Amino acid sequence: TDPMARRTKEEAQQTRCHIMGTALNLFCQQGLAKTNLTDIAKAADLTRGAIYWHFKNKEELFVTLWEELCAPLSHQIDACVDEQEQDPLGKLRGFLNEVMYKISTEPAHQQMFTIIFNLEPLEGEAEALRDHMRLQSINFFRDLEITLANAVRLGHLPKELDLRRAATLLHCTLDGYIVNWLHFPERIDLIKEADFLLDTLFGLLANPSPSLLRRP
Repeated sequence: TDPMARRTKEEAQQTRCHIMGTALNLFCQQGLAKTNLTDIAKAADLTRGAIYWHFKNKEELFVTLWEELCAPLSHQIDACVDEQEQDPLGKLRGFLNEVMYKISTEPAHQQMFTIIFNLEPLEGEAEALRDHMRLQSINFFRDLEITLANAVRLGHLPKELDLRRAATLLHCTLDGYIVNWLHFPERIDLIKEADFLLDTLFGLLANPSPSLLRRP
C-alpha cells in the first residue's frame, strides 16, 4: 500500500478521534442543546469544514460517540436475552458490574453517563438526540424484562415474579447509584459498592416480598 495514503488515513482517523473527544468534553460541560458544531470546531482548533468532512451534523456526531462508548457494553446484554443462555442472571450481573466499573474508571464513559442523566430541555435538532436516548432506555428495560423472564423459565427466579416491577427495581436503583456517584463521588465508591448493590438486588429478586409477586 502507498505509505502516503496510509499516513493520510491515519491522520484522518486521529482528527476524527480529536473531534469526538472535544465534542464529548463540550457536551458534558455545556450540555447538548447549547453546544453546536462551530463551538466544537473552535475548541478543537479546526475549521467547520473539517468537522463536516467527518460528521454531517451534531446528531450524527453524538450517535457515533454513543455507538463507540455504549454499544460494546450493550452487546454484553445480548447473552442475557439469548433463549439458549443457561445463566442469564450471572451474565446480567457481569454486565451490570462492567457498567459500574467502566463508569468509575474511564473518563469518557463518565462523561457520556453525565450527558445521559443531564435531563436538559432539548429542542430543534437536539430533540432527535433525546429520542435516541429514550429509545436506548426503552430497549434496555425490555432486555432486562426478557433476561428476568429467561431466569424464571429456567427456575432461577420465582415463577410469580412481577417482571415489570422487578426490572424497574433493577433499572432505577442502578441509575440512582450512578447519578449519586456522578454528583457526589465522595459519597459512594461505585466499584466497592457494586457487589453489595448487586447482592442486595439479586437477593430481593430470588426471595421477593409479596409486593414483587404478581397477584394470582
